[in-house]
Amino acid sequence: MKPLRIVSGKLNPAVRLIAALMLLPVIAADARGHDIEKAIANHREGEITVVAGMRTEADIEQPGHEIRSCAIADIYKGDNDSLFFIEVMERVLAPMGPTVPVNRRMAEAGRAFLGIPYVASTLETEGDEQLVVNLLEVDCTTFVEYVAAMALTSCGDRTGFGDFRQMLTTLRYRDGVIDGYPSRLHYFTEWLKDNERRGYLTIISDAIGNEQMDNRVGFMTSNPQHYRQLQEEPGYLEAMRIVEKEVSGYEMRYITKEVIDEKAHLIEDGDIIALVTGIGGLDVSHTGLAVFHDGRLHLMHASSRSMEVEITPVLLSEYLQDSRTVTGILVARVNPGF
Repeated sequence: MKPLRIVSGKLNPAVRLIAALMLLPVIAADARGHDIEKAIANHREGEITVVAGMRTEADIEQPGHEIRSCAIADIYKGDNDSLFFIEVMERVLAPMGPTVPVNRRMAEAGRAFLGIPYVASTLETEGDEQLVVNLLEVDCTTFVEYVAAMALTSCGDRTGFGDFRQMLTTLRYRDGVIDGYPSRLHYFTEWLKDNERRGYLTIISDAIGNEQMDNRVGFMTSNPQHYRQLQEEPGYLEAMRIVEKEVSGYEMRYITKEVIDEKAHLIEDGDIIALVTGIGGLDVSHTGLAVFHDGRLHLMHASSRSMEVEITPVLLSEYLQDSRTVTGILVARVNPGF
């Protein structure tokens, strides 16, 4: 199969405009897009970015779980983030009009991030939980969160940067409330379940999945040495044990990787894709968005291999084929009404 040509080595337009507006070389360097075509050329078929937390598959022997930090006072890098948000809203989402489905908004907002650098641990900060916004450096989970928050914000009557931050808080925290480190939705299946319960999405794979998921989790409390907050606040460890017990009781279905192509017609552009892992104590190892090219399913994601947001040059089914740890996918669709 020939690699999918996505761009021709050009900077992400929104990032390029931000750099021009700010007229600061350092911003142009920090926010630059990358040569995606070059990344594709270096991306072998079947290669898979398996992220357990902020780490790649090679790092699994020294585990770390993907953690998202947030809080009452926002932390964000400043005008760069708000300018990027404005450009995506005004140039991508607003022209689509009110009748365009939210999943298509997800796909188009996601494409605005193509070329944005992959950077791990951007949400890890000192002190109390705070809402971190860093649109110009993303990992696989923050990419999905930012895109979903933008798409949902664009569906409402209030579409400012403050409204986006509020939506991001709503998606990132249990019940949308920041109440210390354990209130963050650390395990992605809880992220899905909590947001489904509140009406923000529907877990499609529960209806179309062909296999029951073993959702037993416990990685965080089994490895507290890897989490500063769990070491500094003993009460957080017990709080996370309670969370893990609840998450372990979820009854969920997933699509095994052998039948992804067979089920692809039930998936839509912009759906959230989560890679189910067989790594003990974890539920999901990587996340992204479904995108179709010539009617075939690919994955748009923040890759720790290419170190940027990209679309897989091969089909999602081929991308997962050789992975020893990924067993299949969860699929969720963001709801237009909330």
